[in-house]
Order: sequence, then C-alpha cells, then structure tokens
Amino acid sequence: MQVSKIRIKSKKMKTRFLLPLLVLLSMAACKTETEVIKEPSVNAYIYDVDAEDLYQSNAEKNKQKSAEQYISILYANLFQSTVPQGDLADLGEIRKAIGDKQMADELILNAFVNDGSVSIPSNAEMRADIEAFVQETYLRFFLREPTAYEIFELKAEIEEDPDLTPELIYQAFALSNEYKFY
Repeated sequence: MQVSKIRIKSKKMKTRFLLPLLVLLSMAACKTETEVIKEPSVNAYIYDVDAEDLYQSNAEKNKQKSAEQYISILYANLFQSTVPQGDLADLGEIRKAIGDKQMADELILNAFVNDGSVSIPSNAEMRADIEAFVQETYLRFFLREPTAYEIFELKAEIEEDPDLTPELIYQAFALSNEYKFY
C-alpha cells in the first residue's frame, strides 16, 4: 500500500513539475524577432500613401499577376483610385468566363479607357513634353525608369505618327508582357 501511495504522489509531483515547465518552454519558444529598418528607400517615388520601390529592369519581374491583381492594378493606373470591390469581383468572373484571357484583358481595358472618368493626358499634353510623358508612363505602368533607348524609341514613334494617342500608348503598355508580371 505504501509503495502505491508513493507512486501516486510521485506521479502528481511529476505532473505539477512538468506542466509549468512545458508552459514556460512553449511561451519562450513562441517569440518572433522583428527587425525595423529605418533607411530611406533609394529610387522610391511616393504615390499617395505608400512608397513604391522601382525596378531596375524588367528582368526582375518574374511572378505573373493574378486576374484580380491585373484588374485592380490596371484600374488604379488608369483611374488613380482603387477599384470598387463589387466591380472587381464582377470583372474577375467575366474574365474567368471568357476562354481567351488576352481578349478578356483587351475588352476590360477598352471599357476602362473609354470611360469618361479615366485619368489619361490629352494628346496636346503628351506632345507638349514627350520625354516627360514617356518617363511618367514607364513609372506609372512598369514601376521603373525607362532606359535611354526606350525614351528615344517611344519619343520617335510619337513624333513620327500624329495618329498615335495617349490612349493607344496606355493600351500598349497595359497589354504588354512586362505589365502582366511583377
């Protein structure tokens, strides 16, 4: 009888000792380290609230945007505001329903560009300072500075073709492969 009482007391003591030890170890093991970096971001431009880091080249973009990301970012780039959540869900469903995703993107883009509240510079504003327009367009759509060659080529295209409008240039940028990746 004595031996069984000792074993019971021993089990109770082990439980009393092990339980707080396990709680203490689990609390100590669950700490996460956070590191705050307070360095200014180089080549960052401030758009409304958040700073956006610029890409140095399109080679850094290796993840394809989802349908929702593409529509949301496209809307923000064209309207300079966030897309209403209901519209995003509807457009996402429409895009899924259409088999050809490129055609769906073109239809959505055309609807956005032809909307009266879209924020696109006029043809006269574009032609007044073509180089500034090219720089702003690259920053707006690709989140990077254009190379000297890209500035030269697009500037020459705009100067040579009087029918080339900002709407067409924005559509070309929004449908490019680089725009569909981040």
